[in-house]
Amino acid sequence: MSSTPASTGRMYGHIPGYPVGSTFKTKEELWRAGVHVQRQAGIHGDASENGGAFSICLSEGYEDNIDGGERIAYVGSGGQDRNGDQVTDQSFDHLPNRALQLSCETKRPVRVVRGKNETSFYSPPEGYRYDGLYVVDEAYMKRGKKGFQMCTFKLRRIQEEGIGPIPTRRLLTSKKLQKIARGK
Repeated sequence: MSSTPASTGRMYGHIPGYPVGSTFKTKEELWRAGVHVQRQAGIHGDASENGGAFSICLSEGYEDNIDGGERIAYVGSGGQDRNGDQVTDQSFDHLPNRALQLSCETKRPVRVVRGKNETSFYSPPEGYRYDGLYVVDEAYMKRGKKGFQMCTFKLRRIQEEGIGPIPTRRLLTSKKLQKIARGK
């Protein structure tokens, strides 16, 4: 991989050559494209004073994430053990969370990638999909489902000319709509 900002993913906005809706079979492909270069972590960013988040990957990592398509409640990183269980509070001092918090302050766009997630109507059935640019409207602490304080970010999709709706992967039935409305 070359070291241009696009190839390293260290740029705000779209990565040239990868329009909204681009799909990737693996995180390796995402990394090579520069769309999201973290192979494990969900947040790629720069926590320095003039930084912010370049991209996030929304997948099955945290049960407190709420994927509403155009609007997302995204939980930051940290506080999990090796098995992926939440065992302690998160903090905005954790560098990836700080980067996303900076994006809330600067309003720089953040690329959103969705990975497979059985509970999300908007996730792809397999692999990963680049779903466009979002702005972070809010960053705050919230008690999560396991009782720990979680860095929570409210993101809103930026409406761009020529960019269509987010693809969905399942037919919504009235039973599924009721379940979504109850938050389960």
